[in-house]
Amino acid sequence: MAGTLIRTVCGLPDYMRCGLSVEVQDGVITRILPGDFPDPADRGICLKALAAREMVYHPDRLKYPLKRTGERGEGKWRRVSWDEALTAIASQLGEIGQRYGPNAVAWMISVMPNLSGGGYCRLASLTKGTVVDWWSCGDAAGPCADVATFGHMMGAAHLLSDPNPRFVIVWGYNPAETNYDHMRKIVRAKRKGAKVIVIDPRFTATAAHADEHIPLRPGTDGALALGMINVILQEGLRDKRFIAENTNGPLLVRRDNGLFLKESDVTPGGKADAFMVMDEYSGRRQVAGIPQAKPAINGSFTVADIDCQPAFQLLSDMVKEYTPENVAKITEVPADVIRRLAVGYGSRKPASIFRGWGMQRTFHGDLACRAINALAAITGNLTLERLSTFVLNSRQFLYPGGPTNILPVMLLYDAVTKNQPQAVKAVWCSAHDFVNQMPNMNRLIGEVLPRLDLIVVCDLFMTPSARFADYVLPVASFFESTDLCIASFYHTYLQLQQKAIEPQYECKSDFQIAAELGKRLGYDQYFNKTEERYIEELLSSRHPTMEGISLADLKEGPVMARQIDRAIEFRTPTGLVELYVQRLKRFGQELPIFLEPAESPRSEQARTYPLTLLTTHSRYRIHSTLARIPSLLAHETEPILEINPADARPREITDGDSVRVYNSRGQVRLKAKLSHQIKPGVVNVTQGWWPEQYSQGHHNELTHERVNPVQQFILSPNAAFYDVLVQVERAE
Repeated sequence: MAGTLIRTVCGLPDYMRCGLSVEVQDGVITRILPGDFPDPADRGICLKALAAREMVYHPDRLKYPLKRTGERGEGKWRRVSWDEALTAIASQLGEIGQRYGPNAVAWMISVMPNLSGGGYCRLASLTKGTVVDWWSCGDAAGPCADVATFGHMMGAAHLLSDPNPRFVIVWGYNPAETNYDHMRKIVRAKRKGAKVIVIDPRFTATAAHADEHIPLRPGTDGALALGMINVILQEGLRDKRFIAENTNGPLLVRRDNGLFLKESDVTPGGKADAFMVMDEYSGRRQVAGIPQAKPAINGSFTVADIDCQPAFQLLSDMVKEYTPENVAKITEVPADVIRRLAVGYGSRKPASIFRGWGMQRTFHGDLACRAINALAAITGNLTLERLSTFVLNSRQFLYPGGPTNILPVMLLYDAVTKNQPQAVKAVWCSAHDFVNQMPNMNRLIGEVLPRLDLIVVCDLFMTPSARFADYVLPVASFFESTDLCIASFYHTYLQLQQKAIEPQYECKSDFQIAAELGKRLGYDQYFNKTEERYIEELLSSRHPTMEGISLADLKEGPVMARQIDRAIEFRTPTGLVELYVQRLKRFGQELPIFLEPAESPRSEQARTYPLTLLTTHSRYRIHSTLARIPSLLAHETEPILEINPADARPREITDGDSVRVYNSRGQVRLKAKLSHQIKPGVVNVTQGWWPEQYSQGHHNELTHERVNPVQQFILSPNAAFYDVLVQVERAE
C-alpha cells in the first residue's frame, strides 16, 4: 500500500533548495523522490538528500534537552525539561545583557529558510543582541569582490552570461560533486558544442567531463586572470563599447592622488559628485553619462593642469607585467596554455565562468575574484539583467526591534578573548557546527570557549560544538517543520517547506524554540502566531514580484519568479561596474593586483612546511552535516590525505600508510592515498569530518584565523582555509 506524497523542500545546508516529494506511511518517511517543478529541467535529487531520511531516524539523534553537569567537553549531561532549560537560559541571557550590554549576546545562525533562522534574528533584534555573520567562515571573498565591483552581492551568476555559452570556464569549482544543477548546465552546454575548461589544482570529477584541465598553483588564480586580461588586450579582444557604457573604465583618474576627477576639480561651481571623462569625438572633457558622448577608455590627458588617465588605462598599464611568461612562473601554468585560454574566452562568445569557492578560501581571494570579475567585464561576458527573485515582507518579520548589530564570525575570536571590536559573553548557535568548521580549532577550544559565560547549541546530534555547550536543545529536521523557502543561489522558485511528519521525541523546530524563548524574555506579542500565519505575513509585501501568490498557491506547488525590472542597479560610488575601486586606494588595492598567498610555498615558512593543504568538499557531506550517516559512510569510510607520488616518495610514504600532517598550530593523523590527480606540492583532505573520525587531531587544527583588513573594510573578512602550509611525514 502506497503512502501519502508530500511536496516539500530539501533543507540541507547547501542552500540549493531542491524540491522533494516525501512518501509517508503511518507517520513514517518511507521514500524520498525528486519534487516536480514547472520547468522539468529543475527536477532532480542528490545522494545526500536521499540519505537525509537516515538523519531523522538515526539512533544517535538528540531526543531531549540536556544540561551540562561536568566540565565543558567532558560529556556529562542531565536530561531536563524544555521549561527548565529555556527558563534558565532566558535568565542567564538577561543577566549577561545587563552586566556586559545586550550586544554581548551573540546569535550564531547559519543561513536557513525564513522562519527557522528568522526566529532567532527576530530575537536578536528585540533584545539588541549581535548576529554573527556566517559568510566570513570561508565564503566571504567572492561577496567582498562583488561588493567592490558591483556594489552588492550578486553571486557567480553574473558571470554566466548566456544560457547557451560557446565557452565555459569552471574555475575553482567541482559541481559534479557539490552542485548537480550547475553540472547539468555545463554538460548541456558541452553537448551543444561549448568548449569546457576546468581550472583546479586537482583533477576532479568535473575535470573528467571537461575538454581541458588546467592545474594551477593554489592561490594564484588572480594572476591567471590578469594574465588572460593581458592577452585579451594584446589580441584586441576587449569589448570597448561594453567597457565605455557599463564600467568606470572611462572615468578620469588624477595622477597626483589617484582619485577620480570631479567637475568641481576643474570648473568653478562644478558638482562634487560629477565624474569626468574625455570625449573622443570632441577631444574635450565632459561629465560622465552625457548621451551621444564617446568617452575615451585609453590615453593620457591634462585637464585644467591636472594630469589624468582613464581608469581602464590604469588597468591596462597594470596588467602589462602579467605577460603569459611571467604568469607562467607564478601559476605554474604554461604560457601557451594561458594564451589559448584567454583567446578562447575572449573570442568564443558568449562565454561563461562558473566561479566556485576554491579561489575564495584564500587570504587574498577577494582580489582573485575581482580580477575574474574584471576579466568578464572587459570582454562583455557579464550579464546586465537582474536575476528574477521575490521580495518578501522580511524586514518587518526579522527586525521588529530595529536593525541588529552584526559581527563577522572571524572577529569572534578577539571579541571573546580581547573584547575587540566588542565584548561577546554568550553564544547561541543553531545550524552551524562552529567548533568543527571554524579555523584554528586549538585556539577556539583552548582560548575562546573557556571565556564564554554561556553556550547554547541547537542541533540534531551531539556535534563537536554541542559537546562544549552548557545546554543542548534537540531540533526538528526540515522534514518535521514548516517554512518558506525563497529562490536559492541556483534557481528562482518560491517554495513551501511542508512538514512531512511530526517531530520525533521532544524535538522542536528552530522557530518554535525561538518563540518559546522569546515568551520567557517578555516578547510574547512577537511570537503569538502560527508558522503559517507568519508565512502569510511574509508573503504580503505588496511588491510586484509577489502579486497573486498566496500560501494556498504554494501548497499546490512551487511558484517561479517573474521578471519585473531587467536592469541591474550597480550600487557602487560611480553607479557602474568598478574596474578601479577608489575607496581601496588606501590599501593599495584600487586595482585587482596579485599578491602571494599568506602562507606561500615560496616563502621562508615553506622551508619547514613546504606543502599547501586544501580541505575540499566531499560529495557525501555538506560541511559537517551528514558526517555520521551510515549509507554515506559506506562510500567514504574515513578521512584520507590525498598526496601526489612525487611528494610521497621522498617521505617514504606508500598508499594506505598512516601519516602525520602538522604545522605550528596543530596536527592530524590519517591514512594517505597516493594520487596523480592532485598537483605536486599540494595535499588535500575533504572537510567536515568530526574529530573522532581521525586517528588523532583534526584538519582544522592546521588552519589559521588571520583577518584580512581589506575584506573587513569592504564587507567581512574571509577564512583562508585553502591558504595553509603543512609538512607531512610517515607516522610511527
